[in-house]
Amino acid sequence: MRSSVGVSLGTCGIRTARTTEDGTWTDGTPFDDWQLSPTAADVARVVRGIVDSPDAPQSLGVAYRTPVERTGIADALAEEYVSDVHLIDRTGAAMEYLRPGLPSHHRTIALFDAGETGVDVDIVDVETGRSYGSARTTAMSGASFDAVVRDHILGLGIVRPPQSPDEDSALTAFCRGIKEALSSHLTTSTPDGEHILLERHIFELSIARSTEQAAETVRRLGLEAEFYPDAVIAIGGTSNVPLVRATLERFLQLPVIVPDRPELVIAGGAAVHATHVDATHVPPLVSHRPALTRLGMIALPIAGVIAAIGLFTALGSSDESQPLSTPASVGESVPQTTTPTIRASETINANSAFHHTPPSSDTAAPVPTRTGAIAFGSVRGRAPSIHCAVVAMSDDLSVSVRRVRTRPVRTVGAAIPAAG
Repeated sequence: MRSSVGVSLGTCGIRTARTTEDGTWTDGTPFDDWQLSPTAADVARVVRGIVDSPDAPQSLGVAYRTPVERTGIADALAEEYVSDVHLIDRTGAAMEYLRPGLPSHHRTIALFDAGETGVDVDIVDVETGRSYGSARTTAMSGASFDAVVRDHILGLGIVRPPQSPDEDSALTAFCRGIKEALSSHLTTSTPDGEHILLERHIFELSIARSTEQAAETVRRLGLEAEFYPDAVIAIGGTSNVPLVRATLERFLQLPVIVPDRPELVIAGGAAVHATHVDATHVPPLVSHRPALTRLGMIALPIAGVIAAIGLFTALGSSDESQPLSTPASVGESVPQTTTPTIRASETINANSAFHHTPPSSDTAAPVPTRTGAIAFGSVRGRAPSIHCAVVAMSDDLSVSVRRVRTRPVRTVGAAIPAAG
């Protein structure tokens, strides 16, 4: 089954999403090995792993954030010898993913991308993808939400402060897990249930101010843009926090849409873009005609041109002392001509192809006749001889060159039977 894979690069990780022909989406490996600022080289290694996998997709797209990042990803892919990867900016990838499911009356949207380090807001035309304005705020971010949980957990005294970078990373991951759990639960506790770690309403009180500032950024940008948005679409992992949606609706008085798995929208859009590009790509027309046949198609016209050149060259070459022959008038006697008798034709090589050999003594005697044929030849002194090269091309395109030598003729011209 044909499938496509999209890759998106974030501040704290790389996400992938795969789609199949029936529209089914599957979450790819998050590649959490590169949590701290993954680079373009990390993306290239991820793409190389996808390409080399047994179930490699037929189409592959990568979403980038800035033009500089696009250049870095393209160079890194070239170093990994990976081609046919379609690059698209994050806003374009998001629209590729979202456009089919949007109501027709939503012509302009505010794309609210809540990530690890901040929120990117774009006012976008749904049909064309044109951006009417963009802004970024760091008042609200996934990292700031993690910091709220971290401070609360350390304040409980159930976890000691980290003493090493590894412990700090472990505590950060633990707090992120609590934050994500509060998106679907009202409270979190230790596995044994003895200690309540954090409740949702306490968490929301701590982040309310930052979410309001992010919503104000959207409202201000919408007023400055050419068109005010008809709806807000919240994507990114931080959009899973229920308070984010509620605050946007309250501040903007607009419908707010949070897609399923908002963290996969960018990667999914890159996969959709790659599918569309490959579906509309027309492969170059390649002739499946055998090479020898194509050679014959070229050789035959060339042979005809060479023969024509030789013919007109022979017409133009004559001895100055030999008058041009013209058809005889009616009633005039016409001198007899000798019909050239062809000697056994012989195959010659390139060295002897243009070497003149005098006629041998065993040539058959000429037979006088009257003929209406025109004889052309090259004049050598006063005894013109006829020389012609015969090019034979067989079905298998092998070429042989034969020279036909004739006996000299006395005149070069035409002999027409006398009248009556």
